[in-house]
Amino acid sequence: MRAVVRMEKRVRIKDNDVMANPDNEGFIRSFARGLSVIEAMGRSGTHTVATVSSATKLPRTVVRRILLTLCELGYAAESAEKGFRLTPKVLNLGMTYLTSLPFWGHAQRVLENLCAQIGESCALAVFDGSEVVFVLRIPSAKIMSLRLGMGSRIPAFATAPGRALLAFQSQDFIDHYIDGVALKAFTPSTVDNKYALTTELDQIVRDGYAWVDGEFDRHICGLAVPVRDEHRNVVAAISSNILSEETSRDRAVKEILPPLRAAAEQLSGLAPAFLGPAISQASRGAAGEIPSI
Repeated sequence: MRAVVRMEKRVRIKDNDVMANPDNEGFIRSFARGLSVIEAMGRSGTHTVATVSSATKLPRTVVRRILLTLCELGYAAESAEKGFRLTPKVLNLGMTYLTSLPFWGHAQRVLENLCAQIGESCALAVFDGSEVVFVLRIPSAKIMSLRLGMGSRIPAFATAPGRALLAFQSQDFIDHYIDGVALKAFTPSTVDNKYALTTELDQIVRDGYAWVDGEFDRHICGLAVPVRDEHRNVVAAISSNILSEETSRDRAVKEILPPLRAAAEQLSGLAPAFLGPAISQASRGAAGEIPSI
């Protein structure tokens, strides 16, 4: 299995060699800088020229020009706190991604049915850099300590959807990820050493699902299964978050895993290949840092 996945990944990485990067003429540095400013403003807190400059490692003069441009285009506005804020127009950028294919409407319906069936929150997650991001999420009525929604980012190594995605990538990808990420202990239960994480990933491949209990939030456990594209590459994961005090692994595997697998099967083969992780992103340097001229 790993050999087949590894061959697919070699093809992807080779194709990416011709893509723009900061060292060739195809890279539009000003566009990249503008995107880094938008990403920085998406985080909580007050956003001034100084704070955005610090977050993006860009000169203040550059940040100011970008902010004024975003204001002129309607993507940002000056706030009452003498700073800047993003406007709802920014949602157009994300909604283009979510409405570009019929797959998203189908995936939304699949998750809604799954949530109604198992009575737990459900999500569809993909890799982005060293994290996973929820591209769709249906919350349950239960109160969770984690405030997660569409667009939320979580560490791949310490969560069920992240491990379900990571385990089925090529060995080169896994080694690259583990060597580059800081395995932070979020709780006393977090697997925070490379050997133990590799062992967990091997077990996930054998089981066909990922189970994580109290590693990112000590009150939450998660169950996740992979979603494959038309080439049978794992490009996404469907997961469910459950209160640890309400279930056990055996119960979750018996009651929740079959519906999760059925939902993943409804999406597998339809999921677009571009959802898959790109190893080149992990080697680009610190997130948000754009090389200076």
